[in-house]
Amino acid sequence: MLFSEPAYITHVQRFAQIPAPYHVVSMAKDYFPEEPFGCRCGCGLNRLDPKLRQILNEGRSILGAPIIIVSGSRCERYNAAIKGAKHSAHLIGPDDYTHAVDIQVYSDITRADLHRIFTILGIRRFEVSDLHIHVDNAAWLPTPLLKAVTFKIVPGD
Repeated sequence: MLFSEPAYITHVQRFAQIPAPYHVVSMAKDYFPEEPFGCRCGCGLNRLDPKLRQILNEGRSILGAPIIIVSGSRCERYNAAIKGAKHSAHLIGPDDYTHAVDIQVYSDITRADLHRIFTILGIRRFEVSDLHIHVDNAAWLPTPLLKAVTFKIVPGD
C-alpha cells in the first residue's frame, strides 16, 4: 500500500472536496525533472505541452504521492517501433508540442484516484490499462477518448 490509512483518507478527502470544474491557476511546485517527458529512444525529443505539465504538477500535488511517467514525447520512429497510434498525442502536434503522458499505476485505487483527479483538472482523454493510465490534452483529436484495455485476470486474486 502506498499510503498509511490516515494519509490515504486525508488525500481522498482533499480532492473529493475540489469543486468541478477545477481550473489550474498557477504551478506552485514543479515535481518533474525534464527526463521523464523525453522520447525513450534517446533522440532528444522532449516537447511536452506546458499546460499539460502544469496539470500534471497540480495532479501530483492533489494526489500527495509521486507520479511516475512511463512515456511522454515520442518521435515518429519510436512510436512506430512500439506500435503506437498513427495520430498519437505523444507525437508532435500542430502546435509543435506533444500532449500525452502515460502514468504508471500500482492498484485499482491509484488508477481511480488519478482518473478522478485529472478529470477534475480538465483532462477529457484517457486510456486505462492494467499497467498505466494515459492522459492527454490533444484538442485536435476526437474527444472524449476513454479506452479501457482488458485487464489481466490472475487466478487466485
